[in-house]
Amino acid sequence: MNHRQILDAALRGQPAPRSRYLNLVADRVERDSRFADRTHLLYPVLARAAGTVEPMLEPAEFVELLAEFLNRHGAAIGAALYNRAYLRDPDGTLAGPAKLLSGWIAAHILDGLQSGRYRLPSDRAYRFNSEDGNIDGALRGFPFHEEDQAGD
Repeated sequence: MNHRQILDAALRGQPAPRSRYLNLVADRVERDSRFADRTHLLYPVLARAAGTVEPMLEPAEFVELLAEFLNRHGAAIGAALYNRAYLRDPDGTLAGPAKLLSGWIAAHILDGLQSGRYRLPSDRAYRFNSEDGNIDGALRGFPFHEEDQAGD
């Protein structure tokens, strides 16, 4: 089976810049011998995470992170893919590994932003949210938290 088809199908529903970026990543994966017998583990998870992966890294760097990710989590991904639950609910079964991959990439990007290795694109706006949509509590008043405490 050509496992790339799984990713290609998922990319059809993505914005063109993200789709182009992840196609460049996948082209590099296809040429990288480290993935020769592991694309069946990678492409379903990357397809599930496609909408949450920020296309900010160079494709070669992204591929390096994917190789490291598979080295660390390949066995768990394989267990999810070969679990009977995957046949009933592939998206649900891969939600955990996809979130892990998205977080892995996001953490690398945030580290690079903090160290000055990367710069935020000027044509983008970022927002923060929680899974349940509730940002009250610790973030109440952000970015004016100090003023809220002072009674301003």
